[in-house]
Amino acid sequence: MTEIAVLPLPNRAMQIIMAVVHGVRSHALLHALALLVYLAAGLQALWLGVGVNLALVAMISEATMLFLGSSVFIWLAAEAARLWWTGYQGSPVLALKDKLLDDILAPGRIANTVNFLVANGVFFVGFLAIKKAIPLTIPFSWDVSFMKLDRALGFGYLPHEILAPLFQYPIATLAINLLYNFWFLILMGFLFWQGFSRNETALRQKFLVSYFLTWFLGTLILGTLLSSAGPCYYGFVVAGENPYLPLMNYLRATNEIYPIWAIPTQDALWQNHLVGYGDVEGVSAMPSMHVASTILLFQLTFAAGKRRLGWVMVAFSASIFLGSILLGWHYAVDGLAGAAVALACWLIAGKIVGWDRRRRGVA
Repeated sequence: MTEIAVLPLPNRAMQIIMAVVHGVRSHALLHALALLVYLAAGLQALWLGVGVNLALVAMISEATMLFLGSSVFIWLAAEAARLWWTGYQGSPVLALKDKLLDDILAPGRIANTVNFLVANGVFFVGFLAIKKAIPLTIPFSWDVSFMKLDRALGFGYLPHEILAPLFQYPIATLAINLLYNFWFLILMGFLFWQGFSRNETALRQKFLVSYFLTWFLGTLILGTLLSSAGPCYYGFVVAGENPYLPLMNYLRATNEIYPIWAIPTQDALWQNHLVGYGDVEGVSAMPSMHVASTILLFQLTFAAGKRRLGWVMVAFSASIFLGSILLGWHYAVDGLAGAAVALACWLIAGKIVGWDRRRRGVA
């Protein structure tokens, strides 16, 4: 999208409006996926006779806007520091104003951001409603199978038992939980990078389409068909011996020494599952979307030519996979399935985006 110099307010406002409207076409795939999930959620809600709780959507939206505003502030602060460091002789106020209007709030960037945020909001309204209803649609029935498959992959041992000698120490568990929680900020950073991008590139489109597809095919399709609660809830959904009780007892004991945020979050999530509402909802283990999303992130970094960052993200993805097991959130097969879904969606998105851009005559 071609940018022009900053115009007087009325003309600039019209330019932004036209850019946003024009951007609807380039974001048509995202809007279509969002509407598909939203309509599916509405039909499912009618079928099950349940309502839609938007509390988590509001919480995520508020966090997104806070992150967006903070990022713009940091961007301007970094530009001010650059001007100072390079000995800029002009007015720093005017320079920052030009940076804000010509770059940060350029019509093309605003158009891309608005279209992405609208599609993302509509998508996750539907997504969260469907995710919450997974155990109502298909009751948890795969936990025993996934436990047995994990044990088979470990030649008789469960993955957390194999990893325990290396990682089952309170300070190590704290570090793992910190990294696991850091996933949200990392994900938001990458979404800011691509969602707030000034240019509508094939790579940006591929990443955002693969992002939506991964959540859709991963949780809403695979997660529903293979409905499972996860190791931390194994004792609540499976009668008899609980092979994950020692792990959960260790995590609870460690939580008395260091804050292990997984424990209160798991407790709140299960309680909200029982009562049917709450700020944190939706029990579903298969597949691990923490792992799936980080797979997309390192695919993006390598495709963007940022190889060093790519290898950092590979390491981060590996830490998320380990954390999902050691914190009791997921079976190992959940992480492997998440990785497979993400890789498949990355390839599928590439084909779809290529077709869409050829249809629109865009290079």
